[in-house]
Amino acid sequence: MSRSSSPVSSRLRRTRTAAMIFTAALAMLATIPPANAADTTPMDPNPGPAGSFSWKGFNWEKRFWGGSPQFNGQFATANVVNPDANGYISMKLTNPTGTAPVASEFQSTRKGFGYGTYSTTVEKDLSILQKEVVWGCLFTYDPDAEPGYNEIDLCEASAWGGGASYGESWPVTQGHGYWFDATKPPGQGNNTVTFGVTSSSITTHRMVWEPGRITFETFAGTGYTGALLKRTVLEGTTVPVPAQEQVHFNLWVTGGGGGNPAAVKAETVKIRDFSFVAAPAPAISLRAATSTYTGGYTTNSMKWTGAQGDTVTLWMNNIQKVVPNTGSFPHRYKGTADYAYKVCDANGCSNVVNP
Repeated sequence: MSRSSSPVSSRLRRTRTAAMIFTAALAMLATIPPANAADTTPMDPNPGPAGSFSWKGFNWEKRFWGGSPQFNGQFATANVVNPDANGYISMKLTNPTGTAPVASEFQSTRKGFGYGTYSTTVEKDLSILQKEVVWGCLFTYDPDAEPGYNEIDLCEASAWGGGASYGESWPVTQGHGYWFDATKPPGQGNNTVTFGVTSSSITTHRMVWEPGRITFETFAGTGYTGALLKRTVLEGTTVPVPAQEQVHFNLWVTGGGGGNPAAVKAETVKIRDFSFVAAPAPAISLRAATSTYTGGYTTNSMKWTGAQGDTVTLWMNNIQKVVPNTGSFPHRYKGTADYAYKVCDANGCSNVVNP
């Protein structure tokens, strides 16, 4: 069990209620123009619906609803400060009464980022982060993409309460990893590599999400020319397949590990930069149609073009099957279920389809 995924594995779990609240809020905010900011990054062709503010080419929504993962459920939009004159966002953890800390979070209004390169530059000396505080940093999340929710954590950092309640003493560590089954405990439902933090006040983090592979890198300083602090490559059939994930940043307090969560002091993190570059369009084009037959069986009939070689790898959720490259394949199964499919050859993979 890794310390970065200690007995607080529910840290990023959202409820469907929260997702519904967010959707309704976006509908109400769709006509509100984004707040003015110093950032001059051109808007992405798909920035997402209007939200609380625009930043780095995308629209973002400040979290206004309560709940997990904050131990007492308290979040405040005021704890996310709009981009300043430098284009930096400040995220705050406050505790005005000294007994009830208030967390912060914001997320992209765009859904379905998918494969590509994600990067962020952060200003924070994590070596002095309070042991109860969790810096969620950049992560992707889709509340409907069970069982792992497409949670990919690029730079999450915490001591997870310090571990005293488990007879241990945990330092602050940072993690590269993802969840593939949130119904399982930490160490079983996630694939995460942890590493020690440094006192570098500025760090840059990058991940490249590809079919069956995620490459994580953390550098000291701004950009990719500083010291490479950690590089992690995770591969295999459990790597998430794109769905409707959004990009999140959060700063919150964990109630586990033996700390004193109610008494944490104020913390501030500055996010200097964010970027996303989508992976090139796949050469393979895939489409699928669903037909239900008698006897309780469902058949999803897939058709593709552009694949090279005698065989291709067909992904059905996180299951791989090598099939002849005939341009079609019927997946027949009993009952009903939600499937995401893609077809891959030696050069790359198709788009993902959900019949």
